[in-house]
Amino acid sequence: MSRLTPVDQADSGMADTLSGGDGVLAHPVPALDDTRKACVSGTHRVLTPADTLRRIRPLFPIVGITRLADVTWLDEIGIPVHQAVRPNSRTVSVSQGKGLTHDLARVSAAMESIESWHAERVEPGETTATVADMEDVCGYRVQELPLEPRHHLRPGLELAWTRASRLDDGTDTFLPTDLLRLDGRVRDTWMPPLFAQNSNGLASGNTFAEAALHGLYEVVERDCLARARTGPSPAADLDLATVDGPARELLGLMDAAQVEVRVEVLPSPTGLACFLATIWSEEFPVLFAGAGAHLDRDVALCRALTEAAQSRAAQIAGARDDLTTGAYRRAVASRSARPAPLTGADRLTYDEIPSVRNETLADDLRTTVTRVLALTGRSPLVADHTRPDLGIPVVRVVCPGLLCEPAFM
Repeated sequence: MSRLTPVDQADSGMADTLSGGDGVLAHPVPALDDTRKACVSGTHRVLTPADTLRRIRPLFPIVGITRLADVTWLDEIGIPVHQAVRPNSRTVSVSQGKGLTHDLARVSAAMESIESWHAERVEPGETTATVADMEDVCGYRVQELPLEPRHHLRPGLELAWTRASRLDDGTDTFLPTDLLRLDGRVRDTWMPPLFAQNSNGLASGNTFAEAALHGLYEVVERDCLARARTGPSPAADLDLATVDGPARELLGLMDAAQVEVRVEVLPSPTGLACFLATIWSEEFPVLFAGAGAHLDRDVALCRALTEAAQSRAAQIAGARDDLTTGAYRRAVASRSARPAPLTGADRLTYDEIPSVRNETLADDLRTTVTRVLALTGRSPLVADHTRPDLGIPVVRVVCPGLLCEPAFM
């Protein structure tokens, strides 16, 4: 790891540090693949779920995935939910996956586990410098990143920094290494609280564009959730009778299981469709929720509904390491918290929700990056965690200026 000081800046110029010293990008964003989408039902990918699964299954022994478990029918809804088990994980040893089909749920669980494996092994930062020194050239204020409530961040604090790239033009920048690393192992040293430790924006895919886009969608989703909780604009209810497309089947499964569903359309300043789905039933009278954001409203709604089902199945299975006794106490306390009945006022029909479906993920990524940049004035940033020996694109997308709300399970 190199050490960057004000003297270094004066002698060689920070621009050289970012460009590798000769004006050429040291780690440019990979060229975007214009491959047409092969899967557009419930998610958008350049390979079918079966092909993706065949591609990643040989990596299971390397990353420590010992099994994929089908927990769909621990619940009565029937929406596919699977778990990837990785006993030697440094974070959570059970990752959840959901989807319209069992293959999609298997891929979702396995890819989430693979992402975590990469984030647990982020290399030491490439340079060390103070917050103030790096802010002069990174194009964002470090205070705009997700921070712990009682953090110790200050301008003179020296941090390790990992090279990242702007998603709008591919130029180099840096992100704090501690923001990117997910490692829950206990150490015998104390570190001051700085950055919120979460996986928001961590994503994988068959291509770089696929991974970056999935990470960007997640960051936008969490921003919408935070704005709905703290902002002045209320969410509007969705008229479920007007829903068509693949989400119609999911609503049918919930109706057959006598599960009540409420879907809210969240305020979305980027213009992407974003939904919050809440489910409840007499048989399991606890509220569970899921959210989804996407250019394609069908995918956004499917994600919200399948995530709500996944949250419910995860609590029934009880296998997640981060499920504490507090979660079950809250569940017992909320057993009578039936969703409020919908009123006829201010309901939106499904065709009122904006929707975009481009032919390629590269076009989707360009569109979404442009919208985030227009909102925040900051380009989304991406740190590339991909390991050449594994060959699965894994990235962490960070959007200075967007808010962050805790994830559902």
